[in-house]
Amino acid sequence: MAEPADITPVILAAGASTRMGRPKALLDFDGKTCLELALESVCGLGTPVVVLGAAREEIQSRVRLGSVQVALNDDYDRGQTSSLKVGLACLAPSSAAFLLHLVDFPLVSAEEVDALTGAFLRNRDPNKSVFIPSYGMQRGHPVLCRRDLADEFSALPDDAPLRTAINRHPQRILHVDCGQAYVLMDMDTPEDYRKCLEAYRDRERRKNR
Repeated sequence: MAEPADITPVILAAGASTRMGRPKALLDFDGKTCLELALESVCGLGTPVVVLGAAREEIQSRVRLGSVQVALNDDYDRGQTSSLKVGLACLAPSSAAFLLHLVDFPLVSAEEVDALTGAFLRNRDPNKSVFIPSYGMQRGHPVLCRRDLADEFSALPDDAPLRTAINRHPQRILHVDCGQAYVLMDMDTPEDYRKCLEAYRDRERRKNR
């Protein structure tokens, strides 16, 4: 029986953040960087693999990564799939699954990750191998995949969309309903960052009431 420690988070933080104008991984959320929030959300799972590329030196100098495995993607400009392939090459033999976590989804918390991992650990259908969080009938992130899908992602061209492998066999997908829209909220532009920061602050205020 798989345990949470058998699930390896693969956090993609290698992109150039061209539209944002600065590294997304380092965007500030009231004292925490986006990358630190991602690492907090996967606490309790296996050792995270963080894939870096652009701004790697700045990120490594500002975020403590001593307890994670850092993988470097020199070809980060080829897209997310190239970064995921670098991360998947670091999976330990004991990994039963991997959590594909994009660093620009800053509102994903341990609550959403726990919902995904719980669905995976409880599932008895071997035909279900992709677990996707959803809100309002829309798919979000992160995505949890059984280990055997690593080969499918690794066989994709570097510039192919990740959804190519995810959608290849729709019947193997299990959607996990989430109670909040956080799994849908990503950041590509400064305006996106502003909206995510407002939502983050609102959530923190409600938690502290």
